[in-house]
Amino acid sequence: MAKTFEGLGLRPELVTAVSELGYREPTTIQGAAIPVLRRGGSALVHAAPGAGTLAAYGLAILDRLAGERRGVGDEDEEGSRALVLVPTADDATRSALSLARLGRGLDLRIAALDGGWVAGEGGTDAEVLFSTPALAVEAIERSRLNLDEIGIFVVDGASAIFALGAGTALDTVASFIPRDTQRIILTAEMSPQVDDYAERYLRRALRIPPSPIGEDRADQAVEPAFRLDYQVVSEWERSEALARLLARGEPGRERVVYVRSERTVQDVIADLELRGFSVRSSVEDEAGPEESADRGVIVVTQVVDPPADALVISFEPPFDPESLRARHEHGGTVLATSRELAHLRSIGRAAGAELRLTTTGLDEVSPEVTEYRARLRKALEEEDIAAQLLILDPLFREFSAAEVAAAASALLRRRQPAEVGGRSTPAVSEISPAAVRPSAVRVATPSAPFVRLFVGVGSRDGIVPSDLVGAITGEAQVSGTKIGKIEIRDTFSIVEVESEIAPRVIQAVNGITLKGRSVRVDFDRRGPSAGGRRGGTGRGGRRIARGPRDTPTR
Repeated sequence: MAKTFEGLGLRPELVTAVSELGYREPTTIQGAAIPVLRRGGSALVHAAPGAGTLAAYGLAILDRLAGERRGVGDEDEEGSRALVLVPTADDATRSALSLARLGRGLDLRIAALDGGWVAGEGGTDAEVLFSTPALAVEAIERSRLNLDEIGIFVVDGASAIFALGAGTALDTVASFIPRDTQRIILTAEMSPQVDDYAERYLRRALRIPPSPIGEDRADQAVEPAFRLDYQVVSEWERSEALARLLARGEPGRERVVYVRSERTVQDVIADLELRGFSVRSSVEDEAGPEESADRGVIVVTQVVDPPADALVISFEPPFDPESLRARHEHGGTVLATSRELAHLRSIGRAAGAELRLTTTGLDEVSPEVTEYRARLRKALEEEDIAAQLLILDPLFREFSAAEVAAAASALLRRRQPAEVGGRSTPAVSEISPAAVRPSAVRVATPSAPFVRLFVGVGSRDGIVPSDLVGAITGEAQVSGTKIGKIEIRDTFSIVEVESEIAPRVIQAVNGITLKGRSVRVDFDRRGPSAGGRRGGTGRGGRRIARGPRDTPTR
């Protein structure tokens, strides 16, 4: 694999742009993807933000488009030649601006599909257009976006797009893309929906890498080679978090800060010097570590050889497992945004690191609060929270992240365990999908009259009973004791609830998204209904049809 951007065959303007941004060597994903993509090959790239994904496909499509300029008679032709779909409008703007910096030396228009761009009406005349699936569908329906000339179609963040419930819009856009178009899919997670989408639209495409980073170790129970702390920060909190970590270090202890680019070196040095730290870069580091006095800090891009007891901090996650291991074999801390967590965990597994989320301190609280914090910490460490952060992103513009988290915490703690038969039943989040049968489960056995509700998602959508229990109790704010038998079928489910809360459940749950699918909820017209028709209410007299003919007539 080429170790320079020149070696990847990119045109000089792009090599210069990358160099001016402070990058000298391509990442692993860039080195593997750029040669394939710049030649027009389709690919499924399994990588998350933080691995250099934008430049991996962005440099390649800029190189292609610059080499395929419209002819003399085509000056009047308008319309995009490359369409990139991303999860959110903020992602579209951020990605378009980043790619525009890389393509500054080329005569190519790059924009996002919103009102903040000069090219065309909302950017639709840009040759490289970034958009969300929903905005693209709207532009197509209003005849503002013509995809006839699209030669490159990119889906960046496929798993997040499906998690946000935009799978239908993604399919709609894909149906307008010419058949011979180069197609590129990037995804942080290989979910069943991503696999299905790739099977339908990316047949015979190359997979990059052939197996995901660290996948060969996934089933091996090995002792971690080293332990590594990490903190989750927003982009604008990195500098503050770095300064606090450095200030807590012991006087006289060597401090090493790793960054990704030479441009970032200067930014970090300037910020730390304003805070009173004595800082130098690797270029200035010719006198040796003995001159690193109290609070002396060295900021570097390449791996150095500090003492084993040095305080080592990565200002951003490294691009690959080898760099993570080389930097942090003796420990340290990595600062990562929520978008970079999937990448950090992936390279952490491959490097043999045990990642530990750091805390801000200890206080004396009740055992209940301690247990509650432990559950939250486990979710932060184990759950794929990237999609949840995208869902909450609009709220972050109105409230601080701490306020949003506090509100979510209040809602979660309000859902107390229900008393059934003199004992406490576990909260919904504690019900393991493996602990219930996928076909039918009885959550509680109260004596109130029950009705059956039709729910338009089933086992093919990956639904298990605990998903439905969580949706009903969380959205309708009802106790789990008011839910009866749950039957999971292939394409739909039947849920029994107390008759008095049925309208409330229908109104609250109808239209929400579960496992990437919009949920339809209504009374089950084939069995006992709201008024006790066709078999009455309650547990007696229920008729449950079974077999392949048991499908809803709606």
